[in-house]
Amino acid sequence: MIGPTAITIMRELGSGGAYIGQQAAKRLGYAYIDREILEEAAKKLGCHKGELDDRDGRLQSFWEKLIAVFAVGAPEAVYIPPVRWISDEQLVETQNHLMEELVSKGPCLIVGRGAFYVLRGKAKLFNVFIHAPISFRIRRVMHMYGIKTEKEAAGMLDRSDQERDRYIRFCTGLNRLDVRNYHLTIDTGTIDFASATEMIVRLGQDLREEADWPWVKDPL
Repeated sequence: MIGPTAITIMRELGSGGAYIGQQAAKRLGYAYIDREILEEAAKKLGCHKGELDDRDGRLQSFWEKLIAVFAVGAPEAVYIPPVRWISDEQLVETQNHLMEELVSKGPCLIVGRGAFYVLRGKAKLFNVFIHAPISFRIRRVMHMYGIKTEKEAAGMLDRSDQERDRYIRFCTGLNRLDVRNYHLTIDTGTIDFASATEMIVRLGQDLREEADWPWVKDPL
């Protein structure tokens, strides 16, 4: 009997990874899972989704943690409705449990959140990393977000890369740019989105249909 299967996609902002993942999941009939995990995590943690929106794939900074502590208010202060502070550890642990639950329900494609590591030993995985040259990414985020200058776009990408580096290091202890984490890496500056989607679909079909993939072992 074929056990749980999942495709995981790590991607750089502006590389088209989320779009490619959506298209591949649709063609394969896999559940597509991205920000849905954050929404479910908010429910389990007893907070509103909006409270976690800006923590999608990133850790809190020192100042954010400090502000969260003081936001509760001192005993003698004017009453402020209680604010529940969700730590990075709580959020990551909750998201990890949700990913495990989701993959046990059927084939899925999960974007980000260190799924390539979290689901090791819990599903048959096909791990993909989608990246692109900085010039390609700058042009794309300028178009997607209406950014006016290349300098502003480059700053946005740099912040995103640093936040994702910190998040994956925190969740997995690994370097997200280490290609040994993945079975396939795709440069969308060279390979167009349609071809990238086709590659994932073809290998994803093999993943689901074959009882064993002799060439696929856990990276590292």
